[in-house]
Amino acid sequence: CGKTTVTEEPKKSPDDDKVVAAASGSGFFVSKKGHIVTNHHVIDECKAVKVNYKADEIPAKIIAIDKTNDLAIIQAKISPSKIYAVSKEDVSLLEDIIVAGFPLGKKVSAAIKTSKGSVTALAGYGDNYSEFQTDAALNQGNSGGPIINQKGNVVGVAVALLPAEKAQNIFFGVKSSTLKTFAKSNNINFLPPNNYRDMSNRDLGTLITGGTVFLECWMTVAKIKQMIAQEKNRKAFYSEHK
Repeated sequence: CGKTTVTEEPKKSPDDDKVVAAASGSGFFVSKKGHIVTNHHVIDECKAVKVNYKADEIPAKIIAIDKTNDLAIIQAKISPSKIYAVSKEDVSLLEDIIVAGFPLGKKVSAAIKTSKGSVTALAGYGDNYSEFQTDAALNQGNSGGPIINQKGNVVGVAVALLPAEKAQNIFFGVKSSTLKTFAKSNNINFLPPNNYRDMSNRDLGTLITGGTVFLECWMTVAKIKQMIAQEKNRKAFYSEHK
């Protein structure tokens, strides 16, 4: 008679249920009550989201998500020193912009990092008109960070980059109008934008430093393994998990 083959289930690791710091992203304050804007993919599937603020790790709760436009609003018990206003007008072609956030997590350094560039197209990948394209450098970990103009108004939310093997220097941001519609539908109002003169680089630096935060996603080891195995996963997982 034929031999029966028994397929064994993969053995469960004893660490599978352990919750650890898994991935990072960026976010920015939009209210004195501690509301923070980021990307949905930054907080997706997290057991806990922690905000790094003034050397403390403060837990945040998820207030609203928009999976389609990759946006989320979270809230932490923080009274920020600086909050961002959001532009009432979308970006224009060739407009100068500044991106702030924590690219590559804290592997390079714990300091906030900025890059400058311009708006290179008024639509994102696949003619997505809720996004725009820029040549200001983004890296993994920048996701959810603010894109601002010289007046200090948020004109976009850093959202994605095309892999280097597909194209060079092509990055995307969610438009301010998309962010405002999302926030308004969840009864969250932003500060009115600065319509006066441009801010000095010193004042912009103070705003960026006080208003932008490093976010950390905590997950079970089992969930980390599962998500890393997904082909289209966009999380900035820490290198020790890969």
